[in-house]
Amino acid sequence: MSEKKRFTEIDALRGIAAIIVVLYHYIILYDEKFGHIKENYIEIFSFGHYGVQLFFIISGFVIYMSVLKVRSTSDFLTKRAIRLYPTYIFAIIVTFAVVGISSLGTLKTGAADMLVNLTMFQDFFGFKNVDGVYWSLRVELTFYLLMAILLIFKLERKVMIFTGLWLLVSAAIQLTNGVMDTEMTSLLEKFSMSNYCQMFIIGIMFYYIWQHGNHLKYTLMILAAVVYDFSFEGFTNGMFTLFFIGVFYLILNDKMQWLKSDTLVYLGALSFPLYLIHQNIGYIIIHKLESMGYMHEVFLIIPIGISLILAHLILHYVEKPSHNVLFKLYKDRRSALPNMSR
Repeated sequence: MSEKKRFTEIDALRGIAAIIVVLYHYIILYDEKFGHIKENYIEIFSFGHYGVQLFFIISGFVIYMSVLKVRSTSDFLTKRAIRLYPTYIFAIIVTFAVVGISSLGTLKTGAADMLVNLTMFQDFFGFKNVDGVYWSLRVELTFYLLMAILLIFKLERKVMIFTGLWLLVSAAIQLTNGVMDTEMTSLLEKFSMSNYCQMFIIGIMFYYIWQHGNHLKYTLMILAAVVYDFSFEGFTNGMFTLFFIGVFYLILNDKMQWLKSDTLVYLGALSFPLYLIHQNIGYIIIHKLESMGYMHEVFLIIPIGISLILAHLILHYVEKPSHNVLFKLYKDRRSALPNMSR
C-alpha cells in the first residue's frame, strides 16, 4: 500500500491543543502559582493540561510516520534536531531575557541553567527549565531516542511486538514504583516515560489504521493502552484519552472537515513556537496587567495576542528560514554520501 498524504486535520488539532494549554496556564496554573487578584476567576479550563496528552498522541502518529520514511538513524535524529532546535534555542533566549528583567523572581533561572537548557537535556541533568512547559520536551526526547533504537536494530516495522513490550515494561515500572516507592524507582518511572507511553502507542496505532485499515490487532492495542491509562493514571485521565480516541476515529473517517479551516491549519503551524514562548512571558504580562488594575478575564486577550504575534514572528523569521537553510545543507551533504548506513 502506498503512503498516504499527511492529514491537515492533525496539524489543526495540534493548534487547538496548544491554545487549550495556553488558556490552562493563564487561567488555572497562573492562579496556583501567583493568585489572580480577581476573585471567582473562571475555571472552565481546569482540565486544559490534558492538551499535552493530545500532543503526545499526535506525536506518536506523526513521528512514527517519519520513522518509516527516513533512510537511517542519523537521518531521523538530524531531521528532528533541525526541526526543533532553532525555534527552541530562540525561545530560550527570548524567555530568559524577558524573565530576567521582570519582577517575578520565582520564574528566573541562572546562566548555567540557561546554557544547559540549550541542549534540551536539562531535565535529565537536574537543571531548572527556563520555561515551565519544557518538561514535556524530556518526554518527547525519550520517545525520539526509543525510535532511534528501533531504527538501529531495524525493528521499526515490528510495531505490534514493540508496542506490546513497551506497554508491558512500562506497567512493570509503574508497579515496581507503586510497591517500592524509592527515589530510584521514582526516577525510573519519570525518565522511562511510563506515565505517557500509552499516548504515543495510541498515536502509532492510529497511524497504522490510517495506512492499512482498521484491523483488529490495532484496535486491541488501543484498548490495551486505554486499560493501562485507567489503571495507572486514573479515571479522569482515561476519560480524556477516550475522548481523544473518539476525535481521531472521526478524523480518520473524514467526519471533521471543519478542521481543514485555513485559520486552524495555520494555528497548527504556530503551535510549536506558541507552546515554547507563551508560559513565562504570559505570566509576566498577566502580573503586570493585574498590578495596573486590569483584572477581568477579558484582558487575557492581551497575553494571548502577544504570544500569538511572537509565535507568528518566530515561525516566519526563525523557524522557516532556519529549516530552509539547514535542510538544504543536510540534503547537499547527504547527496555527497549516498550510501549512509544505519
